[in-house]
Amino acid sequence: MRLYFLTPALLLLGACSLESEPNPPPSTRFVYPSGVAFWRPPAAGGPSASNGYLFVANANFDNCYDSGSVVALNLDTLSTQVDGQAVMVPHLGGALPDAALSFEDLSSADESLVQIRSFAGELGLWVNPATGLPRLFVPSRAEGNNLNAVDVSVEANGAPVLTCVQGGVDCRDGALSLTDDIPSSLSDEGRAGLPRAPSPIGVTVDEASGNLYVTHSEAADSPAKSSSNFENYLATVKLDNPTRDTLGFISLSPSGYAYGGSDSVTVGAGFLYVTGRNFVAGISGTVPGNFVLRLVDKNDPGTILEPSLQASFRIREARAARVVPRPVTAEELAARPNFVRERLYMLARGPDTLLTIDFEYDAVPGGASTQPFFRVVSAVPMPDGVSDMQVISRTPGVPNADTHIIAVTSTGDSAVSLYDEALGQVVAQVPLVNNQNQTSNPSQAFGLTVDNPAGTNAARLFVTNFGDGQVAIVDIPDLGRPQDARVVAKLGTQQQRDPNQGTSVCQEN
Repeated sequence: MRLYFLTPALLLLGACSLESEPNPPPSTRFVYPSGVAFWRPPAAGGPSASNGYLFVANANFDNCYDSGSVVALNLDTLSTQVDGQAVMVPHLGGALPDAALSFEDLSSADESLVQIRSFAGELGLWVNPATGLPRLFVPSRAEGNNLNAVDVSVEANGAPVLTCVQGGVDCRDGALSLTDDIPSSLSDEGRAGLPRAPSPIGVTVDEASGNLYVTHSEAADSPAKSSSNFENYLATVKLDNPTRDTLGFISLSPSGYAYGGSDSVTVGAGFLYVTGRNFVAGISGTVPGNFVLRLVDKNDPGTILEPSLQASFRIREARAARVVPRPVTAEELAARPNFVRERLYMLARGPDTLLTIDFEYDAVPGGASTQPFFRVVSAVPMPDGVSDMQVISRTPGVPNADTHIIAVTSTGDSAVSLYDEALGQVVAQVPLVNNQNQTSNPSQAFGLTVDNPAGTNAARLFVTNFGDGQVAIVDIPDLGRPQDARVVAKLGTQQQRDPNQGTSVCQEN
């Protein structure tokens, strides 16, 4: 058989046909939503007048598009049809619909979306006191290991506008990398390539100190790609100037401590509480977590403490954590003016458990805190795959006002579990699953944020369903009866999936 040579013209034509066309992420739906945040402008008139704004990070997990994205929604503009009538998102505390509403049209304009690197993690929100407007922070685990910072503004008609802090709407350009071009002033002498924070995943805003804390789920090796001399860090930047100039790293595994991966940070009066998780360690792949909880002194970050929880509980790894202050009497303060009592809620895996832990210590202003005393208050079994958590405060003056409701998402059964601290048990599990392809495409309830306005005896949860590509709205109409919680609405169209391979069907824009 004779083989014919291609002419130069045909070679050129073939080369052009291989070039891919731009394929930006859609603004009409979510694509593997991960992090989520909520904001209601103070001048909006409260929950009875405004549903506020929702911000969602899209992870683009299957790389169907050129990038991930962050999208902003004005919840007061969403509309759907019920029996031929236009229906809006109900206000918190108002009458609930008979059945869950479906808002497939997100009504998101081009200016309400920015591009970020794929594989987005949590989404943090900080309200800039100079402007009164939010700034969003989203880490991405794709190439560059970037921390994306996005500013929010609002047009006269209420439409949200997103802009990358460095300018433009493609935050991949000029985004802060947590692994590349680390300033030489931060270099760890004698250990090449450190510090770094590969695979950043969690973000926590500390308004009091003006810091943003970022965790990472992959250990940093030295030299890079050597799979040796591992270390892990807590990366820090300033909220008002999230640039390389303010970048810092706190070692979570100094001499004498095992390295690992970290998931979540919550900020107490004197300590940062950091949870440890299973992590990636070079050619060894994913390995079990080496710690589940470490405390970092806020004023002396070189001081790391590790409660011996694994000595009492069989814990494989940890996920989200939240801390709240506990009452201190006048007599206690008279004897110890800097006395602090805090309660930590922490999600553990293997087995999946909600741990409640009380800490007591003295937080000396400007100085190191004293070594804390701690005790485990409770350990409550939870569904498999606990992921995120929010603390819901009850309205002062109502029964059990000093207790909280803990909302927990689980990827295993794709539900929101509600733990009532007043009763000491889980009182509700709100299922969020859809019926389509649950074997190959589990819904995976993942990210969680809450609208818990002061003075309102109700709360609203927003839950990202990672596999479904939707966000569920769950209302608790009476905080005295969290067992009455139910799904009010679902936002976005359900993600189409290949039932045989479990991968997404890349829908057209």
